[in-house]
Amino acid sequence: MDSSSSSLNNPELSSDLSKKTSELEMLQKQHEVKMLRIQELKKQKEAMKLQLEKIPEEKKEVFRNLSEKYNSLRNEYNALLGEKSQEPK
Repeated sequence: MDSSSSSLNNPELSSDLSKKTSELEMLQKQHEVKMLRIQELKKQKEAMKLQLEKIPEEKKEVFRNLSEKYNSLRNEYNALLGEKSQEPK
């Protein structure tokens, strides 16, 4: 009797094999879902890139400046929050 036929006759090994198979199927399904999402995001990225190419350079510069200002204010705010939380009560 070979090991494969004996494992099918052994309920514990059969149960373990069944669990491993269902885990593998679950992981494969998760992988498929993630791959579909990746493809969807790639398409959205390309569409966004085409839209951004249509925006005049002046507007891009305004957006960059606003983003830098926002990041600067956010960093200052977070730094002040950090100082405030370290103050003794």
